[in-house]
Amino acid sequence: MKKFAIIVMSFILSAGLSSCRQDLNDGSTGGKPQGPEDGDKVESSEELAILFTNDLHSQIEPLSMDASYNADKGGVARIKVLIDSVRTARNNAVIVADAGDFVQGTWYFTCFDGEVEMKIQKELGYDVKTIGNHEFDKKMGGLGYMLSLNEVTAVSSNYDFSGTPLSSEVCESVIIERAGHKIGFIGLGPRLFRLVDPLACEGVVYSQPLDVADGAAARLKEEGAEMVIALSHLGFNDDTSVLYNDGGVAANTRNIDVIIGGHSHTFLTKPFYVSNLDGQEVPIVQTGSRGIYLGSMTIDFTKVPGRDRYSYRLIPVNSRLDNRIDPAFAGILSLYSDELEESMNEILGYCPEALRKGYPQGTLGNWAADALAVECEEIFGVVPDLAVCNNGGLRAEISAGDVMRKDIYAVFPFDNKLTLIDIKGSTLLEFFDNMASSCQPLSSSVRLKISDMKVAEVKVGGKAIDPEKTYRVCTLDYLVNSNHYHLGEYISRQDSFEFVYDIICDYVCELTSQGLEVGAEIDDRAVNI
Repeated sequence: MKKFAIIVMSFILSAGLSSCRQDLNDGSTGGKPQGPEDGDKVESSEELAILFTNDLHSQIEPLSMDASYNADKGGVARIKVLIDSVRTARNNAVIVADAGDFVQGTWYFTCFDGEVEMKIQKELGYDVKTIGNHEFDKKMGGLGYMLSLNEVTAVSSNYDFSGTPLSSEVCESVIIERAGHKIGFIGLGPRLFRLVDPLACEGVVYSQPLDVADGAAARLKEEGAEMVIALSHLGFNDDTSVLYNDGGVAANTRNIDVIIGGHSHTFLTKPFYVSNLDGQEVPIVQTGSRGIYLGSMTIDFTKVPGRDRYSYRLIPVNSRLDNRIDPAFAGILSLYSDELEESMNEILGYCPEALRKGYPQGTLGNWAADALAVECEEIFGVVPDLAVCNNGGLRAEISAGDVMRKDIYAVFPFDNKLTLIDIKGSTLLEFFDNMASSCQPLSSSVRLKISDMKVAEVKVGGKAIDPEKTYRVCTLDYLVNSNHYHLGEYISRQDSFEFVYDIICDYVCELTSQGLEVGAEIDDRAVNI
């Protein structure tokens, strides 16, 4: 049971969030032309500004002053300053969009299930968004609940929701009319297989982006769109032969004019232009992640499509904006942060030296995997042969100093359960073969030697793996459900009742009670030879 469920529910009742959603028309566009939220209309403008974010990952507050990268940058109150400023300067000739993964990454999403982020989208006046892989993290019910909390149109052209309860909440595409111009938007998402827990996206049918993108864009132009922007969560790759990334989509379509990207967390300080099938240059843009920048692309409709039509920049989101923050909006955010401030700032332990990820091992991963092994014995009464988690599931560092509850929630933000599985030695060998190229965090019972990103030698408990023996592996339910690295083929399985973030909080408290600190060293559990 989530520890703060009662607090969260009481806050929901007092927060007064809107649960109304715009009625959507039938057909491919799936939505009404939208104007500025405040009702002001702009008859026409030669220029239109598209402001955008991607991979915000619930970074509501600025990054920590102690962060290794981009310290004290970002923060949605600062982003609002920029959006409001551009709207004023351009007389509302502005569209605000998001390219996915607006949620997941801090305790705000862990504890409030997306309510804070959806309130932010409403208050900042977002017009359109697409569905990233992390929007599924609270499963279909959670996604549906989030979509009901504001009227921002969600577009997804290659995820078919028609067989799910969300069929009326997600559109294939939309045309937004602003400043006398009709702009079409489509949404493109990555393959869900082994990326999203299959139980979290049940009923959603995935199509390859290139199978649907050009057709969806063409239909928008037939219905009057002057241009089409793809909100893409496929990821950036400068090799346009990679068909499932943004460049490959741009190179193999005719009707997409701009791609606003995400997923790869790429900071594109200038557009990456790709020639499409008709020789037209399509700009690909992306802001990186965590709201460090606000993306801005100005479209000049007096110019023909091509490089001269677009003006692009990444606007820094930093402390220079602090004296202009909207106090009313800051007050809304403080309602959420104040609600759990005491609990989140509870000091659980002490870390003498910062823990960070690394390859083939890092101190953070070593500590996390060893913690899972210890807690496996506590929860299931079994000492596992090994424990494994994934670097992608460790979403923050642990800084030197006091370790607070919010620090553990930042490292382990997902609603994952601790899972104990019995697997054959032959399956365990396949697991190591599959993960050797990326080398995920392993407990200290493992000795893995890697050569050219392949397994050279592996031992568990000091012995070579016996293909016929049964091994007990402690891991995360996500890795088992998604069959990551071949962990889905198990003989038996047990899952914890508590979520991992609470389990690890208990672990840190237990360390403290024993006079121990939070820490780990680099050893020989995983080495390149």
